[in-house]
Amino acid sequence: MTNVLILGATGRTGVSVLQQLSEYEHIQVIAALRQAEDISRLPKTTYPFQTKVVDINVISSLSRAANEADVIINAIRMRGDIQATALVDLDKRIRKAAAGRKNPMIVTVGGAGSLKMGNGKRFWQDIAFPGRTLPRGRAHAKLYDYLTELPSFESWAYLIPLPAYLPDGLRTGAYKRWEVQNNKMDFLKKSISYEDFATAVCDAVKERWEGIYLIADDE
Repeated sequence: MTNVLILGATGRTGVSVLQQLSEYEHIQVIAALRQAEDISRLPKTTYPFQTKVVDINVISSLSRAANEADVIINAIRMRGDIQATALVDLDKRIRKAAAGRKNPMIVTVGGAGSLKMGNGKRFWQDIAFPGRTLPRGRAHAKLYDYLTELPSFESWAYLIPLPAYLPDGLRTGAYKRWEVQNNKMDFLKKSISYEDFATAVCDAVKERWEGIYLIADDE
């Protein structure tokens, strides 16, 4: 049995990941909630899942959930005018909280703002990047750089959805995965549904992907 903790389980991406991972009998999903009442926001699933109330800002609270997990999915979508280091700080808290487990894998839902453009800038600095999500884009760029500098024994994957991230798109079960060395400008012209991106996250968990990947539709 593989225990998978989902942080951000009540968000759109988290709900899709939870529902799809719960289709596998050999995976025990643990949904992290900000408050117990949030269980009403979670979907019906094929196999039952567990829930835990978690304060992501308190390491002891994170530890009570993370120390049971073989894989931790960070699907938290921070909003508002967050600090540039907010996502790096969160990742550090998660790793510290999971220190009692032997090399747990952390799969993070990334952000397109982290992408390096041909002109040497990041996509969050581009005029096409939406202003309302600029703080999060900047924070994802910091997280991207931080992850690439982690020691080689750390187990992690950072999956980047497209700016055209479709909440109402269908679940086709298909997607394409690119490594970051490939042409990112072409990638930005594509799209992906929340459901198909969630399929990629589930595959990252089951197949233990390592590194940074761009995820788009299969067209």
